Amino acid sequence: MDATPGRFSSPTLYKHRFPHNGLLPEGNYCALTWGIVEEFGGMTTVILERSSAFAKEDNRRVEILTLAPEMKDGTREKELHSEGRLDRRVKIRNVWADLLTRRDRKLADMIGELEETEDPFDDVLPRTSGTWTETRTNTEGAVLQVDRYRSNGTLLVSDRQDMRRRGRRGGRRITLFDRKSRPIGQWSTARAFYHSWFDSVLAGKKSFLISDSSFAGGLIHDYRRDNVILCQVMHSHFLRDPSSGIYGELPPAKLEILSHLDSFDLVANLTNQQRKDMAQAQLATSNLRTVSNFTSDLHGNPDAARAPKHGAMIARLVHAKRVSDAVKAVHQASKVVPGIALDIYGDGKERVALETMTESLGMAGLVTFHGHTPGAKRKFLEASFSLLTSRSEGQGLVILESMSAGCIPIAYDIRYGPADIITDGVDGFLVKDGDVDALAEAISRITTMSEDERRTMRRAALRRASDFFANRIIMSWGKVFAEQSFDTLTPISNGVAELIEANVTLDGIDISVNIESPLSHHAEAAYLAWRSRKESHFGRIDGSIVMGRFNTTVPLSRFSDLPLGLIDISIDLVNGRDFHRIRISSDDSRIKNAIDHLTLYTTAHGNLSAKVHAPTGSAIES
Repeated sequence: MDATPGRFSSPTLYKHRFPHNGLLPEGNYCALTWGIVEEFGGMTTVILERSSAFAKEDNRRVEILTLAPEMKDGTREKELHSEGRLDRRVKIRNVWADLLTRRDRKLADMIGELEETEDPFDDVLPRTSGTWTETRTNTEGAVLQVDRYRSNGTLLVSDRQDMRRRGRRGGRRITLFDRKSRPIGQWSTARAFYHSWFDSVLAGKKSFLISDSSFAGGLIHDYRRDNVILCQVMHSHFLRDPSSGIYGELPPAKLEILSHLDSFDLVANLTNQQRKDMAQAQLATSNLRTVSNFTSDLHGNPDAARAPKHGAMIARLVHAKRVSDAVKAVHQASKVVPGIALDIYGDGKERVALETMTESLGMAGLVTFHGHTPGAKRKFLEASFSLLTSRSEGQGLVILESMSAGCIPIAYDIRYGPADIITDGVDGFLVKDGDVDALAEAISRITTMSEDERRTMRRAALRRASDFFANRIIMSWGKVFAEQSFDTLTPISNGVAELIEANVTLDGIDISVNIESPLSHHAEAAYLAWRSRKESHFGRIDGSIVMGRFNTTVPLSRFSDLPLGLIDISIDLVNGRDFHRIRISSDDSRIKNAIDHLTLYTTAHGNLSAKVHAPTGSAIES
């Protein structure tokens, strides 16, 4: 069912200050991020631009929820509005600014999770600094307590982080106070405290909560509410090493979200290829969708005069972007076509090394590093071609920005993005990943083409970019949001997964488990899941489940990249919005190990785990 303008408009169902245009289903729309610093990167840019596009294209209010204490004064919203970087219908709501200004009646909406078993005033730090924060640390400088005060001197929050033993970090108690210094609620984790704030902000209304970062996703994957659709956007490659196939190690920062993707109602990938690879890796069941980032219409003019030898590149100067390949390729192409110049916009820890390399190649006058440049994408309006040499991308937004400006992109054919966007030789050039010679050849080719040929490619690039303009992408968001359901979540307490038998052979692991869970008799999907205790390996394989009995076979090759050490094994059950992970209880008498390099065993807590004694790949070959 295609989303069309007005698809979701229904004036009889709601009354708003802004009559919505119907591109998005009705509900509250919120993005979550830690904070918005003065100089921010691509992900924050996407959050601001998407939120503004939701607001502008659908004429609605949108909120960006932030948690950073530094944003309590509310000035960032005003600054971003005045700079034109945020639509005025988008509001930034900070947890601390919100709690500091709430009346006591509204503070009571923060429902604590703990009974107040201790008088928190015994631990309150006296206000001596004159600032809103008082801090207690140990001799090594580790924070043990943070108390936050209102401007009138009354205590807002006391956050003690050494509850188990005073003076040593461990155990937490966060207490919220009203203006009469009465405790309102207590929480044992910052996560529970933030979840309570989300509850008070969303107030039981139908809402769509979007996470873009690993931090935000890790914080909310277990924030499951009937009235809230959770969405995680995957902005980068899902593997730590993109060259490792689809079963490699996960990025450590993303492990928490990638190992809990079925906890989200919706996981938005920027490209079809990444969505397909993640589905093949069985990281998620049925919630993966493709929704691209959008690009601004930069109104590129294909007929405008451009120096054919002038290139531009926007990239962070870090290892993952391989900017050195771009410099080497320009140097190599210049031997064939003298006078090729490249302007590089962006900064990073490799800048000094890159500038040194550029000078050693005699390219200092032709390759220029401009550092961080606000509005750098408009530089594509002046350039003839652009370069992308990253090791991996979630999509490659700079390619779209280049095309929108009528600047012809040349990109390594990496996962993910370039091949989803560029038609080689038509609206840009795809080059074999890591092939500097081929990159140099493409640069030489574009600089020596006739102006008519370049003009034809610029027009094609502009047409392709229009497929990613805001209105079309917001319609895509509307379509995937419309697929979501606010069905009541199944209450899930601790389930039981008991090992029946497990046999480990050179062919793999055959395993049977008896499961007792609210989902065990009507699960949409069931998986055996494992996670290494060292590094960040996680994997799943599906199996059959009949009348609560689960069976599957895991090829030993699935463990070939796991580090030596221990692996914890669980059962995952999925049914619609419901997700349940259960550790498998076991007994060694039910385990048969026929090989030495990987063995199953029962932990001291009575759970099933595995131990990798030697790399499984080499052991199998021997």
